[in-house]
Amino acid sequence: MKIEIVFSGIGGQGIITMSSIIGVACTKLGINVITAETHGMAQRMGSVEVFVRIGDVYAPLIMPGAADFVVALEMIEGLRTVRYLKKCGWLVISNLYLPPPELSSVPTRSDILNTLNQLPIKMLQIDVESIIEKLKDSRISNTVMLGALMAIDEISKIIPMNIVEDIIDQVLGDINREAFLMGYTQALEKLNKKDVAIANVCTF
Repeated sequence: MKIEIVFSGIGGQGIITMSSIIGVACTKLGINVITAETHGMAQRMGSVEVFVRIGDVYAPLIMPGAADFVVALEMIEGLRTVRYLKKCGWLVISNLYLPPPELSSVPTRSDILNTLNQLPIKMLQIDVESIIEKLKDSRISNTVMLGALMAIDEISKIIPMNIVEDIIDQVLGDINREAFLMGYTQALEKLNKKDVAIANVCTF
C-alpha cells in the first residue's frame, strides 16, 4: 500500500500543520509515514509545499507525475503544483484566489480552471470562501481542505476520518473541528452528486 500526497498553498495557510495531523493519524494507526517540507518565503506569502508519503515508502520526496493527491489551498498554487499529480490522480483545490501583489501578470480564476479542466486528472473544487465567511475565521482553510480530502474513499479507507477529527479537536480546538466537518460534508455531497471535473480518460 502506498499513498502520496502533496499539500500546497502560501505562507500562513497552515500547510505544515496539515501534514503533521496526517502524520499523527498514521502513527496512531501504526502506518508508516514520511513527510518533507519545501517552503520558501512564507512571511512574504511565498509558495509552500509539503510531501506526505504513506505506506511502503522509504524516501521523503515525491517526483512530478507521481502523487495520488494534490491538495491546494489556493488556486494559483494548485495550478503550479498540479505537475506532481499522476494521470487520473485527484486535485482537491480551494476556491481561494490570492494573487501575489507584486506580479503584474497572473492567471485569472477562469484561466486556471480552463487549464486544469484540460488535464487528465480528477478535480474536486471546495468553496472555502463560504466556510470562512460562515465561521468568521480566515485561518481555517487548512482544516476545511483536510476534511475535503478525507471524503475521498482512497484516503478514508486507510485513515478513518474520525481519527483525524479527534486529532484536530484535541490540537486545534472546536472551530477547526467544525471547519473540518464542513469541508468533509461539502466534499462528500459533491462526490455523491458527481459534481467534480473528470477527464474523459479517467473513471470516477
